[in-house]
Amino acid sequence: MEVEKKIKKISYLESLNSRTVFDENCIIQVSFALIADKWTLLILTTLMQGTKRNSDLQKQVIGISPKMLSQTLKTLLKYGMISRKVYPEVPPRVEYTLTEFGKSLVEPLSSFYNWSVDWEDRLRTIYKKTKGKNKL
Repeated sequence: MEVEKKIKKISYLESLNSRTVFDENCIIQVSFALIADKWTLLILTTLMQGTKRNSDLQKQVIGISPKMLSQTLKTLLKYGMISRKVYPEVPPRVEYTLTEFGKSLVEPLSSFYNWSVDWEDRLRTIYKKTKGKNKL
């Protein structure tokens, strides 16, 4: 199985090198469009720590409004990346957890985290220079 994955990755890299167009039909564009916004990856990363209640997510994802948290959670539920469990209590307790599909992001996001740590000084310098400015 591991050999098959490596073969698939190698052929993907070869395919990537031969690509001349990255449009809305490209799977990379599709993937980024679904999860690479300001809050989605932060919420997914927080849920990688384990099951969380709405209030836990609100405390851990600094700066997200309750409305945006609710909207992002609904989107992730729709995508099947998280599940929601409501307990019949007063007040109701609601918990969110990653599904198998959501857990499949652990490895790629771990690699991205390691890359971020390796390049932290440079990334922070770039961020300070561009924050609040047109990044294009």
